[in-house]
Amino acid sequence: MKALLIILIVLLSLLLLILIAMPILLFPGRRRRGVDAFSHVLFAHRGLHDATHAENSLSAFARAVEHGYGIELDVRLSKDGELVVFHDDTLDRVAGVSGLVKDFTTEELAAMSLSGTGEGIPTFRAVLELVGGRVPLLVEIKENAGDSAVSEKTAEMLSSYRGPFVIESFNPLSLARIRRLLPEVYRGQLSDRFTREKQFRKPMFVLLELFLLNFRARPDFIAYRFDETRFFPFRLLRAFYPRPLFAYTVKSEEEERFARAHGFDTVIFENYLPTKSASEGETPDKESV
Repeated sequence: MKALLIILIVLLSLLLLILIAMPILLFPGRRRRGVDAFSHVLFAHRGLHDATHAENSLSAFARAVEHGYGIELDVRLSKDGELVVFHDDTLDRVAGVSGLVKDFTTEELAAMSLSGTGEGIPTFRAVLELVGGRVPLLVEIKENAGDSAVSEKTAEMLSSYRGPFVIESFNPLSLARIRRLLPEVYRGQLSDRFTREKQFRKPMFVLLELFLLNFRARPDFIAYRFDETRFFPFRLLRAFYPRPLFAYTVKSEEEERFARAHGFDTVIFENYLPTKSASEGETPDKESV
């Protein structure tokens, strides 16, 4: 009986400790109000792409600029250590080539054809030159655990960029590095209900979907899958973590209405042209970064 009582006390103590620690883990740091300027921006997912303008291509980014939309894009490293703009780690889906992006040089990647359009895979440098600060950027860092080169190179390049931007990643360690290297830059934690798929039922993904790594990332905003709003950890976060919420990936006006009705401030969109202004509130500028 005494042993059972001790076990019960230990379990209750652990539960109390978890309840005390949860707010610290989920809701760390203070809110930086400047990030609100970005919560009014509509971000074209991988540029404003369609059948003739491939995703993450210079022409798709140029179209987004012409329409006044912000741009969401993905950065990863090439074989020769340069940042290129490409979503997948493999080339087959978009470029029709077998292999990993990291195993090809920028010259080789530029010679490939994105979705048969004849456009090659652009460097991040080329995209920054094209955009030139005319619309806000939402830069997603594609970086595996244990690697730091992408976030370090991204910080290096963006430190001299004269235009509004924010950075996001699924990897909280990448965001922690950005916090150290570019402390004034706003950071976003990407998340999802990962464990609905068997291959993601691993401890790291459980922690990510429960937002228990926020204490490392210290995110200024959360980017979340728009149709998983009933997931309890997200509802808890939405209720008690006063940060902008970015919905991804929204593909119609109906989905946008759904996202906004469920508390999202803005959307990362594709396959349609949002009818609202790309910047309803304050327009982010270099000082907003």
